[in-house]
Amino acid sequence: MSFLQSCSGNSEEDLGIDCTKSDLAIQVTSFLKSDCDVPGSIEVRAEGGEAPYEFSVDGDNFQESSTFENLFAGNFLILVRDNTGCTSSIAFTLESEPTGIALSLASSDSECLSSTGSITAEATGGVGELMFSLDGGKFSKTSSFNALASGKYDVTVKDEENCQVKKSIQVRTNTSLSGDIMPIIRKDCAISGCHNGSQSPRLISEEEVVKNAIRIKSETQAGTMPRNRSLTDSEIDLIACWVDDGATNN
Repeated sequence: MSFLQSCSGNSEEDLGIDCTKSDLAIQVTSFLKSDCDVPGSIEVRAEGGEAPYEFSVDGDNFQESSTFENLFAGNFLILVRDNTGCTSSIAFTLESEPTGIALSLASSDSECLSSTGSITAEATGGVGELMFSLDGGKFSKTSSFNALASGKYDVTVKDEENCQVKKSIQVRTNTSLSGDIMPIIRKDCAISGCHNGSQSPRLISEEEVVKNAIRIKSETQAGTMPRNRSLTDSEIDLIACWVDDGATNN
């Protein structure tokens, strides 16, 4: 069985590459359903674009292997990224065997340094009533968890025969590179005589800030950046939240 999806159309303008013209594509070539606490797998194949390829099943972590193992039933958006940085994706639903449980998770963002995030779990299958647990806590009928700070959480679902399936999900913050971080950088860092090109690293563009995100967090936390100026505690916290979220170009 094969499922095919064409190039998603991302653009790498800095490299002079127009991904809308790429023929990069990804297809699911085989899969194995999960059964109770026995995970399944999905195998994909990439074609077109420019090899070598990298693959991701969560949008964050990429791997060279085109096979994803230890997967429980649910909805997935599988990505391929080629050597030019162009990507292609395909949505795929991995089903469970009749006795298995399918678990899908969704999250909403939290405010930076506040506990305003949430996780919603949806599960089907299994035997009898399904119960849910967050991070190893007590099982209950509640499938929504609120007042959560940013971070990684484990949600477990079990049925009346104690078949259990666990998945992880990240609660991120609503901190934005363009709206929250770049104004700080432009005001205090990418200024004359400093990171506007006079000193390394250069921090004028969003791409340059993303590339140096870990260093920016480390030095602002230590108080060594910016030099001869100071950031407020709120500005330092925003930078840390954005980096901890994965330093995305958002």
